[in-house]
Amino acid sequence: MNAIRIVFILLLLLPPAGAIAAGPGEESVRPSPAAEAPLDRNSLQHWQQLSPAEQEALRERYREYRQLSPEEQQRLQQNLARFRQMDPRQQQQLRERFRRWRQFTPERRENLRRMFRRFQDLDPEQQRQLRQDLRRLRDLSPEERNRRRQEMRRDFFGPRGGMGSGGRMGGRGGMGGRGMSR
Repeated sequence: MNAIRIVFILLLLLPPAGAIAAGPGEESVRPSPAAEAPLDRNSLQHWQQLSPAEQEALRERYREYRQLSPEEQQRLQQNLARFRQMDPRQQQQLRERFRRWRQFTPERRENLRRMFRRFQDLDPEQQRQLRQDLRRLRDLSPEERNRRRQEMRRDFFGPRGGMGSGGRMGGRGGMGGRGMSR
């Protein structure tokens, strides 16, 4: 976990690659990381242990971070703080969910986002009922589960059941796979 913290701190402190690559006599675009905030010896040692490719990847992430709006940067920092407060089991579950999310097609991701927005628009009682229905699905046989999901989808989205073009949800279908039923 300390390594993740160090990497994040370095992401915030590193100058762009152009400033580091500037040779002697060339003016740097930004001050060195030490000028912004001193790095402790341990952090500097961890940085030096990274390969040049890893260092460049971190610099690129830093550039991406700096392009975010202040609100997005703050939200990212809040999410990181919440992640750090999770126990290792929760962190691993989140990593696994993110890994699965990256494997979804863009169409499937958009369908899931749309379903989530619709869910957020429901009143609290409807949300509670839907969560309860999804929990009940886990105890059913696979055939019954699929049949019930289709019914729930029709109830939630109307006659087309939230289907995109071609009658598919995108990806594996269902109400968001295992991640939505938890």
